[in-house]
Amino acid sequence: EDYLGGGRPSAILKRVNQKKAAAHIKYIHDNGFKFNYLVNASCIDNLEYTRGGQAQVKRLLDWLSYLGVESLTVTIPFILQLAKRQYPHFKVTVSTMAHVNSCLKAQRWQELGADKITLSNTESNRDFRLFKALKDSLSCEIQLIANANCLYCCPFHFYHANLSSHASQSRHLNSGFIIDYCHLNCRLQHLKHPEDFIRSPWIRPEDTGYYEKAGIASLKFIDRGMTTAALTRIAKAYICRRYEGNLYDLFMSPANSASFNNPDLLSRLKYFFRPLRINVFRLMKGARLASDWGVFIDNQKLEGFIQHFLGHSCLDTTCNECRHCHAFAELAVNIERKKEALEEHLSYQDSLSSGSIFRYFR
Repeated sequence: EDYLGGGRPSAILKRVNQKKAAAHIKYIHDNGFKFNYLVNASCIDNLEYTRGGQAQVKRLLDWLSYLGVESLTVTIPFILQLAKRQYPHFKVTVSTMAHVNSCLKAQRWQELGADKITLSNTESNRDFRLFKALKDSLSCEIQLIANANCLYCCPFHFYHANLSSHASQSRHLNSGFIIDYCHLNCRLQHLKHPEDFIRSPWIRPEDTGYYEKAGIASLKFIDRGMTTAALTRIAKAYICRRYEGNLYDLFMSPANSASFNNPDLLSRLKYFFRPLRINVFRLMKGARLASDWGVFIDNQKLEGFIQHFLGHSCLDTTCNECRHCHAFAELAVNIERKKEALEEHLSYQDSLSSGSIFRYFR
Protein backbone atom coordinates (compact mmCIF):
# COMPACT_ATOMS: atom_id res chain seq x y z
CA GLU A 1 0.00 0.00 0.00
CA ASP A 2 1.00 3.58 -0.58
CA TYR A 3 -0.74 6.91 -1.03
CA LEU A 4 -1.14 6.65 -4.82
CA GLY A 5 -1.87 2.94 -5.10
CA GLY A 6 -1.46 0.82 -8.20
CA GLY A 7 -2.83 -1.85 -10.48
CA ARG A 8 -3.23 -4.70 -7.98
CA PRO A 9 -5.32 -4.84 -4.76
CA SER A 10 -3.19 -5.04 -1.63
CA ALA A 11 -5.25 -8.02 -0.49
CA ILE A 12 -3.67 -10.35 -3.09
CA LEU A 13 -0.08 -9.24 -2.50
CA LYS A 14 2.44 -9.91 0.21
CA ARG A 15 2.68 -7.25 2.90
CA VAL A 16 5.73 -5.05 2.28
CA ASN A 17 6.67 -2.07 4.42
CA GLN A 18 9.03 0.72 3.36
CA LYS A 19 12.02 -0.83 5.14
CA LYS A 20 11.59 -4.14 3.30
CA ALA A 21 11.00 -2.34 -0.01
CA ALA A 22 14.18 -0.31 0.45
CA ALA A 23 16.22 -3.45 1.17
CA HIS A 24 14.80 -5.17 -1.92
CA ILE A 25 15.54 -2.20 -4.19
CA LYS A 26 19.11 -2.09 -2.83
CA TYR A 27 19.47 -5.81 -3.56
CA ILE A 28 18.28 -5.23 -7.14
CA HIS A 29 20.80 -2.41 -7.62
CA ASP A 30 23.65 -4.39 -6.03
CA ASN A 31 23.08 -7.08 -8.65
CA GLY A 32 23.30 -4.66 -11.56
CA PHE A 33 19.61 -4.21 -12.36
CA LYS A 34 17.41 -1.13 -12.53
CA PHE A 35 14.13 -0.75 -10.66
CA ASN A 36 10.77 0.48 -11.92
CA TYR A 37 8.24 1.55 -9.27
CA LEU A 38 4.54 1.40 -10.07
CA VAL A 39 2.49 4.49 -9.31
CA ASN A 40 -0.04 3.44 -11.91
CA ALA A 41 -3.34 4.05 -10.14
CA SER A 42 -6.01 5.22 -12.56
CA CYS A 43 -7.82 7.34 -9.94
CA ILE A 44 -6.74 8.99 -6.68
CA ASP A 45 -10.02 10.74 -5.88
CA ASN A 46 -8.86 14.11 -7.29
CA LEU A 47 -6.60 14.48 -4.25
CA GLU A 48 -3.69 15.21 -6.58
CA TYR A 49 -5.19 18.68 -6.97
CA THR A 50 -5.13 19.53 -3.26
CA ARG A 51 -2.29 20.88 -1.14
CA GLY A 52 -2.35 17.81 1.10
CA GLY A 53 -2.47 15.43 -1.85
CA GLN A 54 0.44 17.18 -3.54
CA ALA A 55 2.48 16.89 -0.34
CA GLN A 56 1.78 13.14 -0.14
CA VAL A 57 2.67 12.56 -3.78
CA LYS A 58 5.93 14.46 -3.34
CA ARG A 59 6.71 12.54 -0.15
CA LEU A 60 6.44 9.26 -2.05
CA LEU A 61 8.49 10.47 -5.01
CA ASP A 62 11.13 11.97 -2.69
CA TRP A 63 11.49 8.57 -1.04
CA LEU A 64 11.83 6.81 -4.39
CA SER A 65 14.47 9.35 -5.44
CA TYR A 66 16.39 8.73 -2.22
CA LEU A 67 16.36 4.97 -2.94
CA GLY A 68 17.75 5.53 -6.43
CA VAL A 69 14.71 4.17 -8.28
CA GLU A 70 15.33 4.76 -11.99
CA SER A 71 11.84 4.77 -13.45
CA LEU A 72 8.12 5.03 -12.72
CA THR A 73 5.05 3.54 -14.37
CA VAL A 74 2.01 5.84 -14.42
CA THR A 75 -1.56 5.89 -15.69
CA ILE A 76 -2.61 9.46 -14.87
CA PRO A 77 -1.25 12.10 -17.30
CA PHE A 78 -0.93 14.70 -14.53
CA ILE A 79 1.30 12.40 -12.46
CA LEU A 80 3.54 11.94 -15.51
CA GLN A 81 3.84 15.70 -15.99
CA LEU A 82 4.41 16.31 -12.28
CA ALA A 83 7.19 13.70 -12.22
CA LYS A 84 8.86 15.08 -15.35
CA ARG A 85 8.68 18.66 -14.06
CA GLN A 86 9.83 18.08 -10.49
CA TYR A 87 11.82 14.81 -10.80
CA PRO A 88 13.40 14.91 -14.28
CA HIS A 89 15.83 12.08 -13.42
CA PHE A 90 12.96 9.55 -13.54
CA LYS A 91 12.25 7.72 -16.76
CA VAL A 92 8.48 7.33 -17.06
CA THR A 93 6.55 4.46 -18.61
CA VAL A 94 2.85 4.69 -19.44
CA SER A 95 0.87 1.80 -17.94
CA THR A 96 -1.29 -0.54 -19.98
CA MET A 97 -4.15 0.77 -17.81
CA ALA A 98 -3.95 4.06 -19.70
CA HIS A 99 -5.42 2.08 -22.60
CA VAL A 100 -3.17 3.35 -25.37
CA ASN A 101 -4.56 1.67 -28.48
CA SER A 102 -3.90 4.09 -31.34
CA CYS A 103 -1.05 5.96 -32.94
CA LEU A 104 -2.47 9.39 -32.12
CA LYS A 105 -3.03 8.51 -28.45
CA ALA A 106 0.56 7.27 -28.21
CA GLN A 107 1.81 10.49 -29.82
CA ARG A 108 -0.10 12.54 -27.25
CA TRP A 109 1.49 10.59 -24.38
CA GLN A 110 4.93 11.05 -25.94
CA GLU A 111 4.29 14.79 -26.12
CA LEU A 112 3.48 14.76 -22.40
CA GLY A 113 6.94 13.28 -21.75
CA ALA A 114 6.57 9.49 -21.87
CA ASP A 115 9.80 7.55 -22.38
CA LYS A 116 8.04 4.21 -22.91
CA ILE A 117 4.44 3.21 -23.57
CA THR A 118 2.87 -0.13 -22.68
CA LEU A 119 0.06 -0.61 -25.15
CA SER A 120 -3.43 -1.69 -24.12
CA ASN A 121 -3.10 -5.42 -23.60
CA THR A 122 -6.85 -5.98 -24.02
CA GLU A 123 -6.89 -4.70 -27.62
CA SER A 124 -3.51 -4.07 -29.20
CA ASN A 125 -1.27 -7.12 -28.73
CA ARG A 126 -2.00 -8.59 -32.16
CA ASP A 127 -2.43 -5.39 -34.15
CA PHE A 128 0.66 -5.51 -36.36
CA ARG A 129 -0.71 -2.70 -38.49
CA LEU A 130 -0.64 -0.47 -35.39
CA PHE A 131 2.92 -1.58 -34.56
CA LYS A 132 4.14 -0.43 -37.97
CA ALA A 133 2.47 2.98 -37.58
CA LEU A 134 3.98 3.43 -34.12
CA LYS A 135 7.44 2.42 -35.32
CA ASP A 136 7.26 5.01 -38.11
CA SER A 137 5.97 7.89 -35.98
CA LEU A 138 7.34 7.61 -32.41
CA SER A 139 10.71 8.10 -30.79
CA CYS A 140 9.73 6.62 -27.40
CA GLU A 141 9.81 2.86 -26.81
CA ILE A 142 6.80 0.59 -27.19
CA GLN A 143 6.22 -2.29 -24.80
CA LEU A 144 3.70 -5.14 -24.64
CA ILE A 145 2.59 -7.43 -21.83
CA ALA A 146 3.49 -10.91 -23.03
CA ASN A 147 1.57 -13.30 -20.78
CA ALA A 148 -1.75 -11.61 -19.98
CA ASN A 149 -4.86 -13.76 -20.24
CA CYS A 150 -7.36 -10.89 -19.99
CA LEU A 151 -10.47 -10.77 -22.14
CA TYR A 152 -9.96 -9.38 -25.62
CA CYS A 153 -11.93 -6.10 -25.83
CA CYS A 154 -12.67 -6.39 -22.11
CA PRO A 155 -15.72 -4.34 -21.01
CA PHE A 156 -14.43 -4.30 -17.41
CA HIS A 157 -11.01 -2.82 -18.21
CA PHE A 158 -11.48 0.78 -17.02
CA TYR A 159 -13.59 -0.18 -14.02
CA HIS A 160 -11.10 -2.86 -13.00
CA ALA A 161 -8.29 -0.31 -13.08
CA ASN A 162 -10.19 1.97 -10.70
CA LEU A 163 -11.26 -0.93 -8.49
CA SER A 164 -7.67 -2.11 -8.05
CA SER A 165 -6.33 1.41 -7.60
CA HIS A 166 -8.63 2.19 -4.69
CA ALA A 167 -7.98 -1.23 -3.15
CA SER A 168 -4.25 -0.50 -2.86
CA GLN A 169 -4.35 3.07 -1.47
CA SER A 170 -3.30 3.50 2.14
CA ARG A 171 -5.85 6.25 2.89
CA HIS A 172 -8.92 4.88 1.12
CA LEU A 173 -12.11 4.65 3.18
CA ASN A 174 -12.55 0.94 2.33
CA SER A 175 -9.08 0.14 3.77
CA GLY A 176 -8.24 -2.39 1.08
CA PHE A 177 -11.51 -4.33 1.13
CA ILE A 178 -12.47 -5.55 -2.34
CA ILE A 179 -14.70 -7.97 -4.16
CA ASP A 180 -13.01 -8.36 -7.51
CA TYR A 181 -16.17 -8.38 -9.59
CA CYS A 182 -14.17 -7.80 -12.78
CA HIS A 183 -11.86 -10.77 -12.27
CA LEU A 184 -14.81 -13.02 -11.43
CA ASN A 185 -16.58 -11.95 -14.62
CA CYS A 186 -13.42 -12.50 -16.64
CA ARG A 187 -13.17 -16.08 -15.40
CA LEU A 188 -16.88 -16.61 -16.05
CA GLN A 189 -16.57 -15.46 -19.66
CA HIS A 190 -13.63 -17.81 -20.23
CA LEU A 191 -15.74 -20.69 -18.94
CA LYS A 192 -18.75 -19.78 -21.07
CA HIS A 193 -16.67 -19.14 -24.19
CA PRO A 194 -13.51 -21.32 -24.32
CA GLU A 195 -12.38 -19.42 -27.42
CA ASP A 196 -11.65 -16.53 -25.02
CA PHE A 197 -8.62 -18.52 -23.82
CA ILE A 198 -7.29 -18.09 -27.37
CA ARG A 199 -8.59 -14.56 -27.98
CA SER A 200 -6.78 -13.45 -24.81
CA PRO A 201 -3.84 -11.19 -25.73
CA TRP A 202 -0.95 -13.49 -24.81
CA ILE A 203 2.19 -13.80 -26.91
CA ARG A 204 3.64 -17.29 -27.32
CA PRO A 205 7.35 -17.49 -26.41
CA GLU A 206 7.90 -18.99 -29.87
CA ASP A 207 6.41 -15.90 -31.57
CA THR A 208 8.45 -13.12 -29.94
CA GLY A 209 10.60 -12.73 -33.07
CA TYR A 210 7.62 -11.38 -35.01
CA TYR A 211 7.22 -8.63 -32.44
CA GLU A 212 10.89 -7.72 -32.54
CA LYS A 213 10.67 -7.28 -36.29
CA ALA A 214 7.56 -5.12 -35.83
CA GLY A 215 9.48 -2.66 -33.63
CA ILE A 216 8.37 -3.71 -30.14
CA ALA A 217 11.22 -2.69 -27.81
CA SER A 218 10.41 -4.87 -24.82
CA LEU A 219 8.02 -7.38 -23.31
CA LYS A 220 6.68 -7.12 -19.79
CA PHE A 221 5.83 -10.23 -17.77
CA ILE A 222 3.13 -10.43 -15.13
CA ASP A 223 2.17 -11.00 -12.34
CA ARG A 224 3.65 -9.70 -9.10
CA GLY A 225 1.09 -11.80 -7.25
CA MET A 226 2.74 -14.99 -8.55
CA THR A 227 5.11 -17.36 -6.80
CA THR A 228 8.84 -17.12 -7.46
CA ALA A 229 8.73 -20.53 -9.16
CA ALA A 230 6.07 -19.34 -11.59
CA LEU A 231 7.93 -16.14 -12.43
CA THR A 232 11.13 -18.10 -13.01
CA ARG A 233 9.31 -20.51 -15.32
CA ILE A 234 7.88 -17.60 -17.32
CA ALA A 235 11.24 -15.84 -17.66
CA LYS A 236 12.95 -19.05 -18.80
CA ALA A 237 10.24 -19.76 -21.38
CA TYR A 238 10.63 -16.38 -23.04
CA ILE A 239 14.43 -16.38 -22.82
CA CYS A 240 14.47 -19.81 -24.53
CA ARG A 241 11.64 -18.73 -26.85
CA ARG A 242 9.98 -22.07 -26.38
CA TYR A 243 7.59 -23.72 -23.96
CA GLU A 244 6.41 -27.31 -24.29
CA GLY A 245 3.17 -28.29 -22.66
CA ASN A 246 0.40 -26.20 -21.12
CA LEU A 247 0.55 -22.54 -22.16
CA TYR A 248 -1.74 -21.80 -19.19
CA ASP A 249 1.32 -22.46 -16.97
CA LEU A 250 2.59 -19.01 -18.02
CA PHE A 251 -0.54 -17.11 -16.95
CA MET A 252 -1.86 -15.94 -13.60
CA SER A 253 -3.83 -18.89 -12.22
CA PRO A 254 -4.55 -20.51 -8.84
CA ALA A 255 -1.52 -22.77 -9.34
CA ASN A 256 0.73 -19.73 -9.86
CA SER A 257 -0.76 -17.43 -7.23
CA ALA A 258 1.39 -16.73 -4.18
CA SER A 259 -1.60 -15.76 -2.03
CA PHE A 260 -3.50 -18.92 -3.03
CA ASN A 261 -0.56 -21.25 -2.37
CA ASN A 262 0.64 -19.50 0.79
CA PRO A 263 -2.42 -17.84 2.34
CA ASP A 264 -1.69 -15.14 4.90
CA LEU A 265 -4.40 -15.45 7.55
CA LEU A 266 -3.66 -12.03 9.03
CA SER A 267 -4.04 -10.39 5.63
CA ARG A 268 -7.30 -12.26 5.01
CA LEU A 269 -8.67 -10.96 8.30
CA LYS A 270 -7.38 -7.45 7.72
CA TYR A 271 -8.87 -7.02 4.27
CA PHE A 272 -11.95 -9.26 4.24
CA PHE A 273 -13.37 -9.59 7.76
CA ARG A 274 -15.99 -6.82 7.52
CA PRO A 275 -19.09 -8.32 9.17
CA LEU A 276 -20.89 -4.96 9.30
CA ARG A 277 -20.46 -4.37 5.56
CA ILE A 278 -21.05 -7.79 4.06
CA ASN A 279 -22.22 -11.29 4.93
CA VAL A 280 -18.78 -12.74 5.62
CA PHE A 281 -20.07 -16.34 5.42
CA ARG A 282 -21.38 -15.83 1.88
CA LEU A 283 -18.24 -13.90 1.00
CA MET A 284 -16.10 -16.86 2.09
CA LYS A 285 -17.92 -19.12 -0.37
CA GLY A 286 -16.24 -17.11 -3.10
CA ALA A 287 -12.90 -18.67 -2.14
CA ARG A 288 -13.99 -21.80 -4.01
CA LEU A 289 -13.99 -19.81 -7.24
CA ALA A 290 -10.22 -19.48 -7.04
CA SER A 291 -9.69 -23.21 -7.29
CA ASP A 292 -8.01 -24.87 -10.26
CA TRP A 293 -10.39 -25.79 -13.10
CA GLY A 294 -7.96 -28.10 -14.84
CA VAL A 295 -7.37 -25.80 -17.82
CA PHE A 296 -5.00 -27.13 -20.46
CA ILE A 297 -3.94 -25.12 -23.53
CA ASP A 298 -1.72 -27.29 -25.72
CA ASN A 299 1.00 -24.92 -26.85
CA GLN A 300 2.24 -27.26 -29.56
CA LYS A 301 -1.17 -27.14 -31.24
CA LEU A 302 -0.88 -23.34 -31.52
CA GLU A 303 1.92 -23.49 -34.08
CA GLY A 304 1.08 -21.09 -36.91
CA PHE A 305 -1.60 -19.27 -34.91
CA ILE A 306 0.16 -15.89 -35.16
CA GLN A 307 0.45 -15.98 -38.95
CA HIS A 308 -3.16 -14.90 -39.46
CA PHE A 309 -2.60 -11.62 -37.61
CA LEU A 310 0.43 -10.60 -39.65
CA GLY A 311 -1.83 -9.82 -42.58
CA HIS A 312 -5.24 -9.30 -40.98
CA SER A 313 -6.60 -6.90 -38.37
CA CYS A 314 -9.32 -7.86 -35.90
CA LEU A 315 -10.72 -4.35 -36.42
CA ASP A 316 -11.73 -5.27 -39.99
CA THR A 317 -14.07 -8.14 -39.14
CA THR A 318 -16.07 -9.77 -36.35
CA CYS A 319 -15.09 -12.88 -34.41
CA ASN A 320 -18.16 -14.76 -35.66
CA GLU A 321 -17.14 -14.07 -39.25
CA CYS A 322 -13.46 -14.84 -38.76
CA ARG A 323 -13.56 -17.77 -36.29
CA HIS A 324 -9.77 -18.14 -36.37
CA CYS A 325 -9.56 -18.28 -32.57
CA HIS A 326 -12.59 -20.57 -32.36
CA ALA A 327 -10.85 -23.12 -34.57
CA PHE A 328 -7.67 -23.10 -32.48
CA ALA A 329 -9.71 -23.32 -29.27
CA GLU A 330 -11.30 -26.55 -30.50
CA LEU A 331 -7.82 -27.92 -31.20
CA ALA A 332 -5.92 -26.75 -28.14
CA VAL A 333 -8.22 -25.98 -25.15
CA ASN A 334 -9.55 -28.44 -22.60
CA ILE A 335 -11.26 -27.62 -19.26
CA GLU A 336 -11.68 -30.59 -16.91
CA ARG A 337 -14.06 -28.97 -14.40
CA LYS A 338 -15.96 -26.71 -16.79
CA LYS A 339 -19.55 -27.60 -15.79
CA GLU A 340 -18.93 -27.50 -12.03
CA ALA A 341 -16.90 -24.27 -12.19
CA LEU A 342 -19.50 -22.59 -14.41
CA GLU A 343 -22.29 -23.39 -11.95
CA GLU A 344 -20.25 -22.00 -9.02
CA HIS A 345 -19.44 -18.78 -10.86
CA LEU A 346 -23.03 -18.21 -12.00
CA SER A 347 -24.32 -18.76 -8.46
CA TYR A 348 -21.82 -16.33 -6.95
CA GLN A 349 -22.50 -13.76 -9.67
CA ASP A 350 -26.20 -13.95 -8.79
CA SER A 351 -25.45 -13.35 -5.10
CA LEU A 352 -23.66 -10.14 -6.09
CA SER A 353 -26.23 -8.78 -8.53
CA SER A 354 -29.19 -9.70 -6.31
CA GLY A 355 -27.50 -8.16 -3.26
CA SER A 356 -27.92 -11.30 -1.15
CA ILE A 357 -24.19 -11.39 -0.38
CA PHE A 358 -24.56 -8.18 1.59
CA ARG A 359 -27.40 -9.47 3.80
CA TYR A 360 -27.49 -11.95 6.68
CA PHE A 361 -31.22 -12.45 6.37
CA ARG A 362 -33.22 -12.43 3.15
